[in-house]
Amino acid sequence: MKSVPERGADNAVYFQLAVLIFIWASNWPLTKTILGDISAIAFTTIRFAISVFVLVGIVYLVKEPLLPVAGERRRLALIGTLQVGGMLGFGTFALQFVGPGRTAVLIYTMQLWAIGLGWLIARERVRFQAIAGGVIGFAGMVMFLNPRLINWHDHRVILGNFFALASGFSWALGACFYRRYKWRSPFWTQVFWQVLWSTVAMITAAIAFPQHRTITWSVPLVAIIAYNCFLGTAYCYWAWSKALTVLPVSRAGQIVSLVPVVAVTMGVLWSGERFARMSILSIALITFGVVLTMRSKQPMETSAAD
Repeated sequence: MKSVPERGADNAVYFQLAVLIFIWASNWPLTKTILGDISAIAFTTIRFAISVFVLVGIVYLVKEPLLPVAGERRRLALIGTLQVGGMLGFGTFALQFVGPGRTAVLIYTMQLWAIGLGWLIARERVRFQAIAGGVIGFAGMVMFLNPRLINWHDHRVILGNFFALASGFSWALGACFYRRYKWRSPFWTQVFWQVLWSTVAMITAAIAFPQHRTITWSVPLVAIIAYNCFLGTAYCYWAWSKALTVLPVSRAGQIVSLVPVVAVTMGVLWSGERFARMSILSIALITFGVVLTMRSKQPMETSAAD
């Protein structure tokens, strides 16, 4: 799917992106609230499984095939496992140990990891502006992880930060593999296939690493699962794909980079998450580095990541 110049974009597209930002940002503190009732692996597996059925309905409505073009299925399965399953799976695991704001900030370092991975995997030319953005962003990340801000003697904190970084890295790795190829399969077919194989990966992980935790079903838990499936998956993918028909990928990406900023704000107001002044400075550096990196890129094929 190719984006076209922004000139024809109307206010409705920006409103849809604003709603998307709110949904993706609010999902981190929302998910954090129910992880005492369900394990991260069970929550992510249920989310993916229900999303598969939602996407079957969407694919049927838009009259696209469920199966990707022959020759693209294994690649899309691997890419989906990385940039959908890995990103959301590791991210949800991180929420068990650290706050939603910190988790979102580290996940959205994806663009920084993508600089080197894009050069290695997709053979993308690295522009000076991207290198500058990467240096600034990684400086902010090092500051965000320094011992004055997190307790390096607490293994739970270490695990939480590690899983959040693994989420961003997995997302970047999948996206770079995605950009390496020219795809013939329709957009919604690609999304369905990636979520389907992410579900398979999470079920496999659940069997390999049983949690031995009983799920405590409640109205909030069911509501947040529904929120993830219908809004976090179906609506947000629709809004993202629609935005890319009128906005350059780089511009849409800059707008979506507001997600961690909004997530941090929600973490402070909603969850009582506290950030020191140095944390705010490091978040600003990471966000500036991500935006600078995005501005250095030319419009390109889209990828199907949350």
